[in-house]
Amino acid sequence: MRVSSVRLALVTLLVPLSLTACENSQPRVDVGGLAQAPADLSELEGGVWFADDIQDPQVDLVSGSQIQMEFHQDSLSAEAGCNTLFGGASIDEDTLVVPALASTRKACDDALGQQDAWLSDFLSSRPSIEVLDQDLWLSRGDDTVIHLVRE
Repeated sequence: MRVSSVRLALVTLLVPLSLTACENSQPRVDVGGLAQAPADLSELEGGVWFADDIQDPQVDLVSGSQIQMEFHQDSLSAEAGCNTLFGGASIDEDTLVVPALASTRKACDDALGQQDAWLSDFLSSRPSIEVLDQDLWLSRGDDTVIHLVRE
């Protein structure tokens, strides 16, 4: 009887967690409320956003590197360890729209160059954008999520 109580407790704990892990279409929820898409990029101005967590089943950040982004009213700049990416940007409902990015042309080792290309592709893929408290979430349907905090 004790074993079935433990199983019931495990099922009670694991089912909500597994449902949450599988559901990517709902906004992130915090005790204080739901994440919201910013109305426009000017809401994200005023500092540099640093990625403190990146989830991508195919990509790991190069050791010692960091992703950072800065937003302006109608543009953004981003760094992934070597070159600076920059270009026009806007928000369409809950989607970050980045039509094209230019880049500085510093010589980088291959791993950092590939990381720059990955970030450019990600930003150009029309990721979802959400803000909750001081956190910024960029996500793409293929389970890629970048979590940024402003510093």
